[in-house]
Amino acid sequence: YSTEMLEALVAYAGARQPVVIAALAMAGSTAPITLAGVLATQTAELLAGVALAQMVSPGTPVIFGSTSTNIDMASGALAIGSPELSQMIAAHAQLARHYHLPSRSGGALTDASFPDTQAGFESMMSLLTTVNTGIDFVLHAGGILSSYLAFSFEKFVLDDEMCGMVRRLHTGINVAPDTLVYDIIANVGPGGNYLMEMHTVKRCRKEFWRPNLVDRGGLEAWMQAGRPTAAERARERRRALIAGHQDPALEDTVARQLQAFVDAQL
Repeated sequence: YSTEMLEALVAYAGARQPVVIAALAMAGSTAPITLAGVLATQTAELLAGVALAQMVSPGTPVIFGSTSTNIDMASGALAIGSPELSQMIAAHAQLARHYHLPSRSGGALTDASFPDTQAGFESMMSLLTTVNTGIDFVLHAGGILSSYLAFSFEKFVLDDEMCGMVRRLHTGINVAPDTLVYDIIANVGPGGNYLMEMHTVKRCRKEFWRPNLVDRGGLEAWMQAGRPTAAERARERRRALIAGHQDPALEDTVARQLQAFVDAQL
């Protein structure tokens, strides 16, 4: 631990503020090249921080964090879009549960420098792994590019769409009399369709996840629209969101307190 980080940890624990104790070990450079070796060194480092926080102030809330992954052995660069990152996320989640600690890791992460196809499949892999393995606190769920070195408003909008997809996936399937609808199935029978059934009409706006950016219009419509890319659609949505945004109103007392604080700092 660096002096700065130790001092920060002691200060926060002394004030009984929750602390996220996280490591970014890089397999092959700052940690062993094997993922098992990374897990061993990282876990020892994290538990040392947890122990220190408890010695400073017993009961200080702690979050067991990991952003560790491998390096690219051809360039030495950090690789957060790799399958090894997802393996580390899954293993870290298991260790956190073993120690009965809340976990932090993952997100929509990529090494790509533009919100392109690479950014999409790398981000979905890490985000889905994060959610599937039960990580409690996700810090980088939107906008990350170029191995943490860049942020993109367009990717932020695309990642928001991705988060919606993953959230819908994890709602599961509701099995109940009004979703099994045996009577409607029997009534429609073989060869019929359900499009005009009132059960369909009542649920058509809320039953499925509804995208804001995903292109489902078909090839001809896409070509007539000028062949927009996902990044271009995201840019337009970002502009529309900003143009239509209105700051929520603050309660008068809160507004006065905030203004007094700002005035006191001038």
